Amino acid sequence: MRRPLCLAMLGFVAAVRVITWIKPLPVPSPPAEDGQRCTIVGTVRDIVSYTDVTTGRPIQLIFLMAAASDTSFDLQNNSEFSNSDHFNQPISNTTTEYKDAAQVICRLASENLLSEEESRLPEIGSRVRYQGKARHFREATNPGEFDERAYYAGLGISMQLTDAVLTGKSRNYSAYRHFLYEIRCRAGDILETVFPEKEASVAKAMLLGEKKGIDRELKSLYQEAGIAHILAISGLHISLLGMGLYRLLTLRLSRKTASLLSSFVLISYLIMTGASPSAVRAVFMFFLYMLAGLAGRTYDMPTALSLAAALLLVENPAYLSNSGFQLSFMAAAGAAVVIPRFSRMGSEAARAGGGIRYTPPAGPLKSKLIEGLRASFCINLTTLPVLLASFYEWNLFSVLLNVLVIPLMGVLMGGILLLVLTGGLFTGLGAASGTLLSMMALPVRGIFLIYEKLCLLTQHLPGRWHAGMPHMWQILLFYAGLAVLLALAEKIPKKAGWPLAAILCLIFAVNPRGETQLTMLDVGQGDCIYIRTESGNHYLYDAGSTSRKDTGTWQVIPFLKYQGVDRLEAVFVSHWDEDHVNGLDAVFEWADQSGIPIGGLVLPGEGPDGDEPDKLLESARNHGIPVYRMIAGEELSDGKTSFLCLYPQKNGFYKDRNASSLVLKLRVKGDGEKPAFTALLTGDVEAEGEMRMLEEEEAKYSRELLEGCDILKTAHHGSDTSTTEEFLDAAAPSLALISCGKNNSYGHPHKEVLQRFEERGIPVLITTDCGAVTIRAKNKKIRVEPFLDVD
Repeated sequence: MRRPLCLAMLGFVAAVRVITWIKPLPVPSPPAEDGQRCTIVGTVRDIVSYTDVTTGRPIQLIFLMAAASDTSFDLQNNSEFSNSDHFNQPISNTTTEYKDAAQVICRLASENLLSEEESRLPEIGSRVRYQGKARHFREATNPGEFDERAYYAGLGISMQLTDAVLTGKSRNYSAYRHFLYEIRCRAGDILETVFPEKEASVAKAMLLGEKKGIDRELKSLYQEAGIAHILAISGLHISLLGMGLYRLLTLRLSRKTASLLSSFVLISYLIMTGASPSAVRAVFMFFLYMLAGLAGRTYDMPTALSLAAALLLVENPAYLSNSGFQLSFMAAAGAAVVIPRFSRMGSEAARAGGGIRYTPPAGPLKSKLIEGLRASFCINLTTLPVLLASFYEWNLFSVLLNVLVIPLMGVLMGGILLLVLTGGLFTGLGAASGTLLSMMALPVRGIFLIYEKLCLLTQHLPGRWHAGMPHMWQILLFYAGLAVLLALAEKIPKKAGWPLAAILCLIFAVNPRGETQLTMLDVGQGDCIYIRTESGNHYLYDAGSTSRKDTGTWQVIPFLKYQGVDRLEAVFVSHWDEDHVNGLDAVFEWADQSGIPIGGLVLPGEGPDGDEPDKLLESARNHGIPVYRMIAGEELSDGKTSFLCLYPQKNGFYKDRNASSLVLKLRVKGDGEKPAFTALLTGDVEAEGEMRMLEEEEAKYSRELLEGCDILKTAHHGSDTSTTEEFLDAAAPSLALISCGKNNSYGHPHKEVLQRFEERGIPVLITTDCGAVTIRAKNKKIRVEPFLDVD
């Protein structure tokens, strides 16, 4: 074995993965109930200050470790802690370590502070007491949605304390760590002075690891272009800073002294910027590189990488599920293993061909370009499964874009660092200092502008691949194929190797069809239903909520990305109440920017006189989406699938929007006359509309209803103004779905409606209990998949 330590560490990582699959890691327990007013005592690990990009409010987050409820401490013994008039009560003596207690984030409410003393932030390493309102992190209830609870649990953080007020702190703190924190604050202030707000947020993220205040649109732009990695402190940043410092120090100092000093500076930099997994990995590998040089040993990058992974997982096994950890290590693996193998591709095949062929040497620019393309392609290839599992899409032009972006990073990081150092040295020069820094900032601002323009250019190119969430079998098959390709690299001609690697990526394009999928999303007090037909086409029925903010951005769009939607054939709108449509504008904007066509916006053909969805129609017009109307009897077909309109009826009188809701019957043809699958989508139609669908003179439109249905989307969120006994007997569903918000003020779903279902033996799934509900139908077999476990 050429790398026994590397193989041993990889075996350990694999064992951790298997163990955590079999037995999930425990979730840190919050020290207080959700919504409870409480007092928390803990040790300050870090402080993050930023401006909320949505509200413009200044925010301070105090990260506490070894945090616990104040009732766990002895309040009588306070000799170690301050007892000044600045605080309401002295904090207790905490000589006992609480290492197993959870971490907590205290979110300060700056606008509610009573005095300047109350607003004073504690020192890093001090023991503090905060009073506030406990807020538990929200878990994802839809596929593709960001799981706030799981993310913070993986970092060992159990809850957030909102409207937090400091009521006591210890005299002791970590002078060294607080000094580093003050340096970070000073550097952030200089960058905010030198750059406009948007550029300052990017510069602070790159140099200081402060990502909270990044402009949301710019961050999204970088992500979609495939260069978001430059915003996080990772191997690229550490190698640029570490090697730059080391080479600078060797001009005057010995190699040993330069190695020790640069390692010390990088470790301090790691502590100052928050010690993210990717930064820890990079600093550890840099330290091993320096150590190997001093010991006269060969530095082996795969061994260093696997050892870093093992040590990080010993500290926190939950890092294995962290996308930052995964991307950092897979990118490093691409550099350590894949790039060298690809560079030797075809060498054995060339020797076997006999003779020696003369190849004219490429120019330095061409060589750099080829080398950059190879590196970018190999790293993108290695990280592709992780990128798709994290973001559900990939920009093909990111390979070329990184070739242009990464060479400028050295100039960019050096320029930002020089600005900080210059600003720190010439603080007292006043206007002259500002003029000097502004001039020095021009090259950096120019690079920022180049980055932004390149990202915008890729938006208009047809290179975005909406692959969706990959299956586990696709990921395993991809990496198995890549391993075979690397093992045979020297035997494969170069002209064949690169296309083979590209073809390997098409594993993620395999999307078996032949089943119908209907998913009712959990959007709180609102409605959103997604349908994928047997032919693989995508439809949306409503998208709105009045209990969740920006549901289109945070629930609907991530779900569509998760499903790999590359075209929406139609968006049906039952009616234009806010809880059914206020997420659509975000969906239209996302589709427009992502190059995803929308075939049409379908509205009810009848409604209250003078009541038009002007805002919705204007949004559709601005995004070039044609608008259609449907009335009872009309049908939209998609292969074996059809959408039959049952309501509203032509020339009817409708008192309000609910009364004219667009009611659709989703039908999938079977082998015989009877449909293989049916579902009723009812919007907020009320009892009067239900009875009109059952009237004898309208039988030609409603006869399909009498045949019964498999799935009933319960009208009006389970209100007792709908789902009458007569309608329910006619529909005779096998399963009812109800979408509503938790503890909503309307009392949905009403007990009377639930009782009607119970009397008829019809099972009911409610989004407040089980999150999103997915129905899969194939060959007359129906599978129901609640997103959350239902007791």
